[in-house]
Amino acid sequence: MESPTSLETLETVRKTSRFLLPASVLIVLLTVAAGGMYAWYYWYNPCEVDAVEEASAFLVGQMNTYDAAYQFATTSSRTALTRPVNVLRQIFMDTKEVAVPACMQTAKNELLNYMGTVISAFQAFMVGETNTTIRGLVDQATTHLNNFTTELDAINKCAPFCAPWD
Repeated sequence: MESPTSLETLETVRKTSRFLLPASVLIVLLTVAAGGMYAWYYWYNPCEVDAVEEASAFLVGQMNTYDAAYQFATTSSRTALTRPVNVLRQIFMDTKEVAVPACMQTAKNELLNYMGTVISAFQAFMVGETNTTIRGLVDQATTHLNNFTTELDAINKCAPFCAPWD
């Protein structure tokens, strides 16, 4: 018959080997995940601080230029709006053509939606749409502008650790 000490040792060895395999797999998975995150950050970081700051400065500059043209357009008569609206369209097109980091695409889209909605409001005014329609477009534009500023602030706070799907 076997001694009680050898039975306890055999049972301890079995328990240890059952625990060792899942623990090893977990450690390997954590190591691979950490390595993958480091590699993604090192080789493909879509939100480097410099890129975010540069794109933010450009988008804010475009917004300020657009707002100045917008203010000028509000002083024009219905028949004299063609040139100011064309200036607004040009700023819109220039903004649309600029590439931004992946994490800033939502902010850029909100700015473009704001610009496009303002242009639509002026076009509605030029063709004599009702005040309700024009007011609705202006309200939509305000919502897009608020979304843009909120999104831009969030991106500037999280950079460089923003994910493109944030």
